[in-house]
Amino acid sequence: MTSDTGFESKFASNGKIKLHYVAAGSGPPIVFLHGFPDHGLGWRRQLEALCGNFRVLAPDLRGFGRSDAPRGHAHYALLPNLVEDVLSVLVAEQLSQASIVGHDWGGTIAWWLAMRVPQAVRHLVVLATPHPRNYLRAIVDPANARYFAYMRLFQEVGAAALPAPDELAAWVADESDRQALSASLRHSDPEAMLGYYRANIPLGRVPDIGQLPLVKAPTLVMFGAQDPYVPASAFDGTFREVDNVTSLLALPGAGHFIHHQAAAFVTREIEGWVSRPPSSFRSLA
Repeated sequence: MTSDTGFESKFASNGKIKLHYVAAGSGPPIVFLHGFPDHGLGWRRQLEALCGNFRVLAPDLRGFGRSDAPRGHAHYALLPNLVEDVLSVLVAEQLSQASIVGHDWGGTIAWWLAMRVPQAVRHLVVLATPHPRNYLRAIVDPANARYFAYMRLFQEVGAAALPAPDELAAWVADESDRQALSASLRHSDPEAMLGYYRANIPLGRVPDIGQLPLVKAPTLVMFGAQDPYVPASAFDGTFREVDNVTSLLALPGAGHFIHHQAAAFVTREIEGWVSRPPSSFRSLA
């Protein structure tokens, strides 16, 4: 089925959970994972620009848009549920591997996928999302309280703290994109969206998550230097978590939603990164 945007509208299955995704183009596959509050078509600019040379795929994460929203916060745990959702999209497309691009919660999912299922990730591109170890450390640092106040409010107050869909979509500058997001959020489940925070970020003392597998894919990380939700210091030491070529780009003056705020720049960087050979620099020596 073709959606109003001209993209294919498709579904993948992870057990009983149906996941909606849009798809376009042919060529090397790229999966785009959105964050909160967003939807698969939040990547519209990137999808339109890249579908001429790539097979682009953008799911609505579970609980968002046209994807299923199972009841209970445990259904929104990163492992195994959210990681397996991405794998289900690959299965639906008969793919064993793709380049993965993630923003916000989609970035966190992308990190975990690259660590736990490295063979599925050809290239990794993460926007506005530190490595999970550094992110958790930043969240519990009292010096960063102003960045994460909204997160604590979501955890403690719950759905009562969640603004209405039109307010949640207000960050989108383009009117048609904003209306599309607002409509998608009206079909999203508030408790499901909050489940991401409840299931994955402890309210109390956060223990060190210990030894994690190093990311094997070439990794590009981009973030806005003026992001009001993530301190720039949380990206320090990213290269220590990746056993491959790693690039870290700070966008001066940009905030959290850089795939909108610097759409053309972000798209060019993604295209350049996923077009390079996926092998480690060691094999090129």
